[in-house]
Amino acid sequence: MKTRSLPVVLILILSMLLLTACNLPSKPALQAQSPTSPAINAPAVTPTPARLCDNSFFPNSEGISWEYSGNNNVLGAYSRTDTVTASSGDAFTLETQLAGVSYAVNYSCTADGLVAADPVQQYAGAILSSPDMPVNLKLGAVSGTTLPTRINPGDTWQQTAEWEASSTDLNVNGRFVFDYAAVGYENITVPFGNYNALRIDVGVRIQVSGLHIPAGSYAVSLWMAPGVGIVKSQGTSHVPQVDFSDSMELTRFVSSP
Repeated sequence: MKTRSLPVVLILILSMLLLTACNLPSKPALQAQSPTSPAINAPAVTPTPARLCDNSFFPNSEGISWEYSGNNNVLGAYSRTDTVTASSGDAFTLETQLAGVSYAVNYSCTADGLVAADPVQQYAGAILSSPDMPVNLKLGAVSGTTLPTRINPGDTWQQTAEWEASSTDLNVNGRFVFDYAAVGYENITVPFGNYNALRIDVGVRIQVSGLHIPAGSYAVSLWMAPGVGIVKSQGTSHVPQVDFSDSMELTRFVSSP
C-alpha cells in the first residue's frame, strides 16, 4: 500500500502552501503610497517595455518590497513580505518571508515576458524550503511564460513544469500545469488603498504519472495593479480530503530607493 502513499503526501504538502505562497506580482513607477491612495486608472493596453524586465504588473527593481496580511482556514492568520533582492537587465530575484521561512524565486526576462525559473518554488516555496519537508522534490523541464510582457483582458497563457519526488519508500514523477486567464479590470479596496486592478485567474493542476486521474488542483484569483503588482489574492484547493481556502491583501508597498 505504500506505493500509493507518497502521491497523497506530496499533494497534501504542496496544496497546503500552494495558496499561502502565491507570487506573481511591474515597472517601478510609484513611490510608497499612503493607505488612502486614490484608485489607479488602468490602461486598456499595457505599454511596450523599455527593457526586457519592465512589466506593468511586476515592479522588479532592487529594493522594492510588498507586505501582506493573509488568512488561511487551515493555517490561520499570517503575514508575508516579498522583496526584490537582486535585479539586472535580464533577470531578478524575489525573496519571500512567510511563516518563519525565507525562500527565493529567480525570474528571467524575455521578449515574451517574465519566466519563473522554478514555478513550483513560486507557489510552494515555504514548504519546499523547510528542513522538515518529508520528500525531495526535483524540478525538470519548464516551458511557457509566467507573466507576459503585455496583458489585455481576455488573454490566456500557460506554463508547465515536470517534477520528480522521492522519499525512502518510493520515486514518483508528474507535471504541474499553470493556466492563466486575464479576466478584466475591477475596483479593489485593500488596507493599503483603492486600485483599479486587473484580475487574473490561475488554475494549477497537479498530475502524477501512472495515475489515470488528476491528483489535485488549485484555483486562485489575483488582482494586480499597474505599477504596484499583486494587491489581493483569493484561492481554494481542490484535492480529495484536503480542501481549503486562502486570502491575502496588500498592507504596504515600498518602491525602490
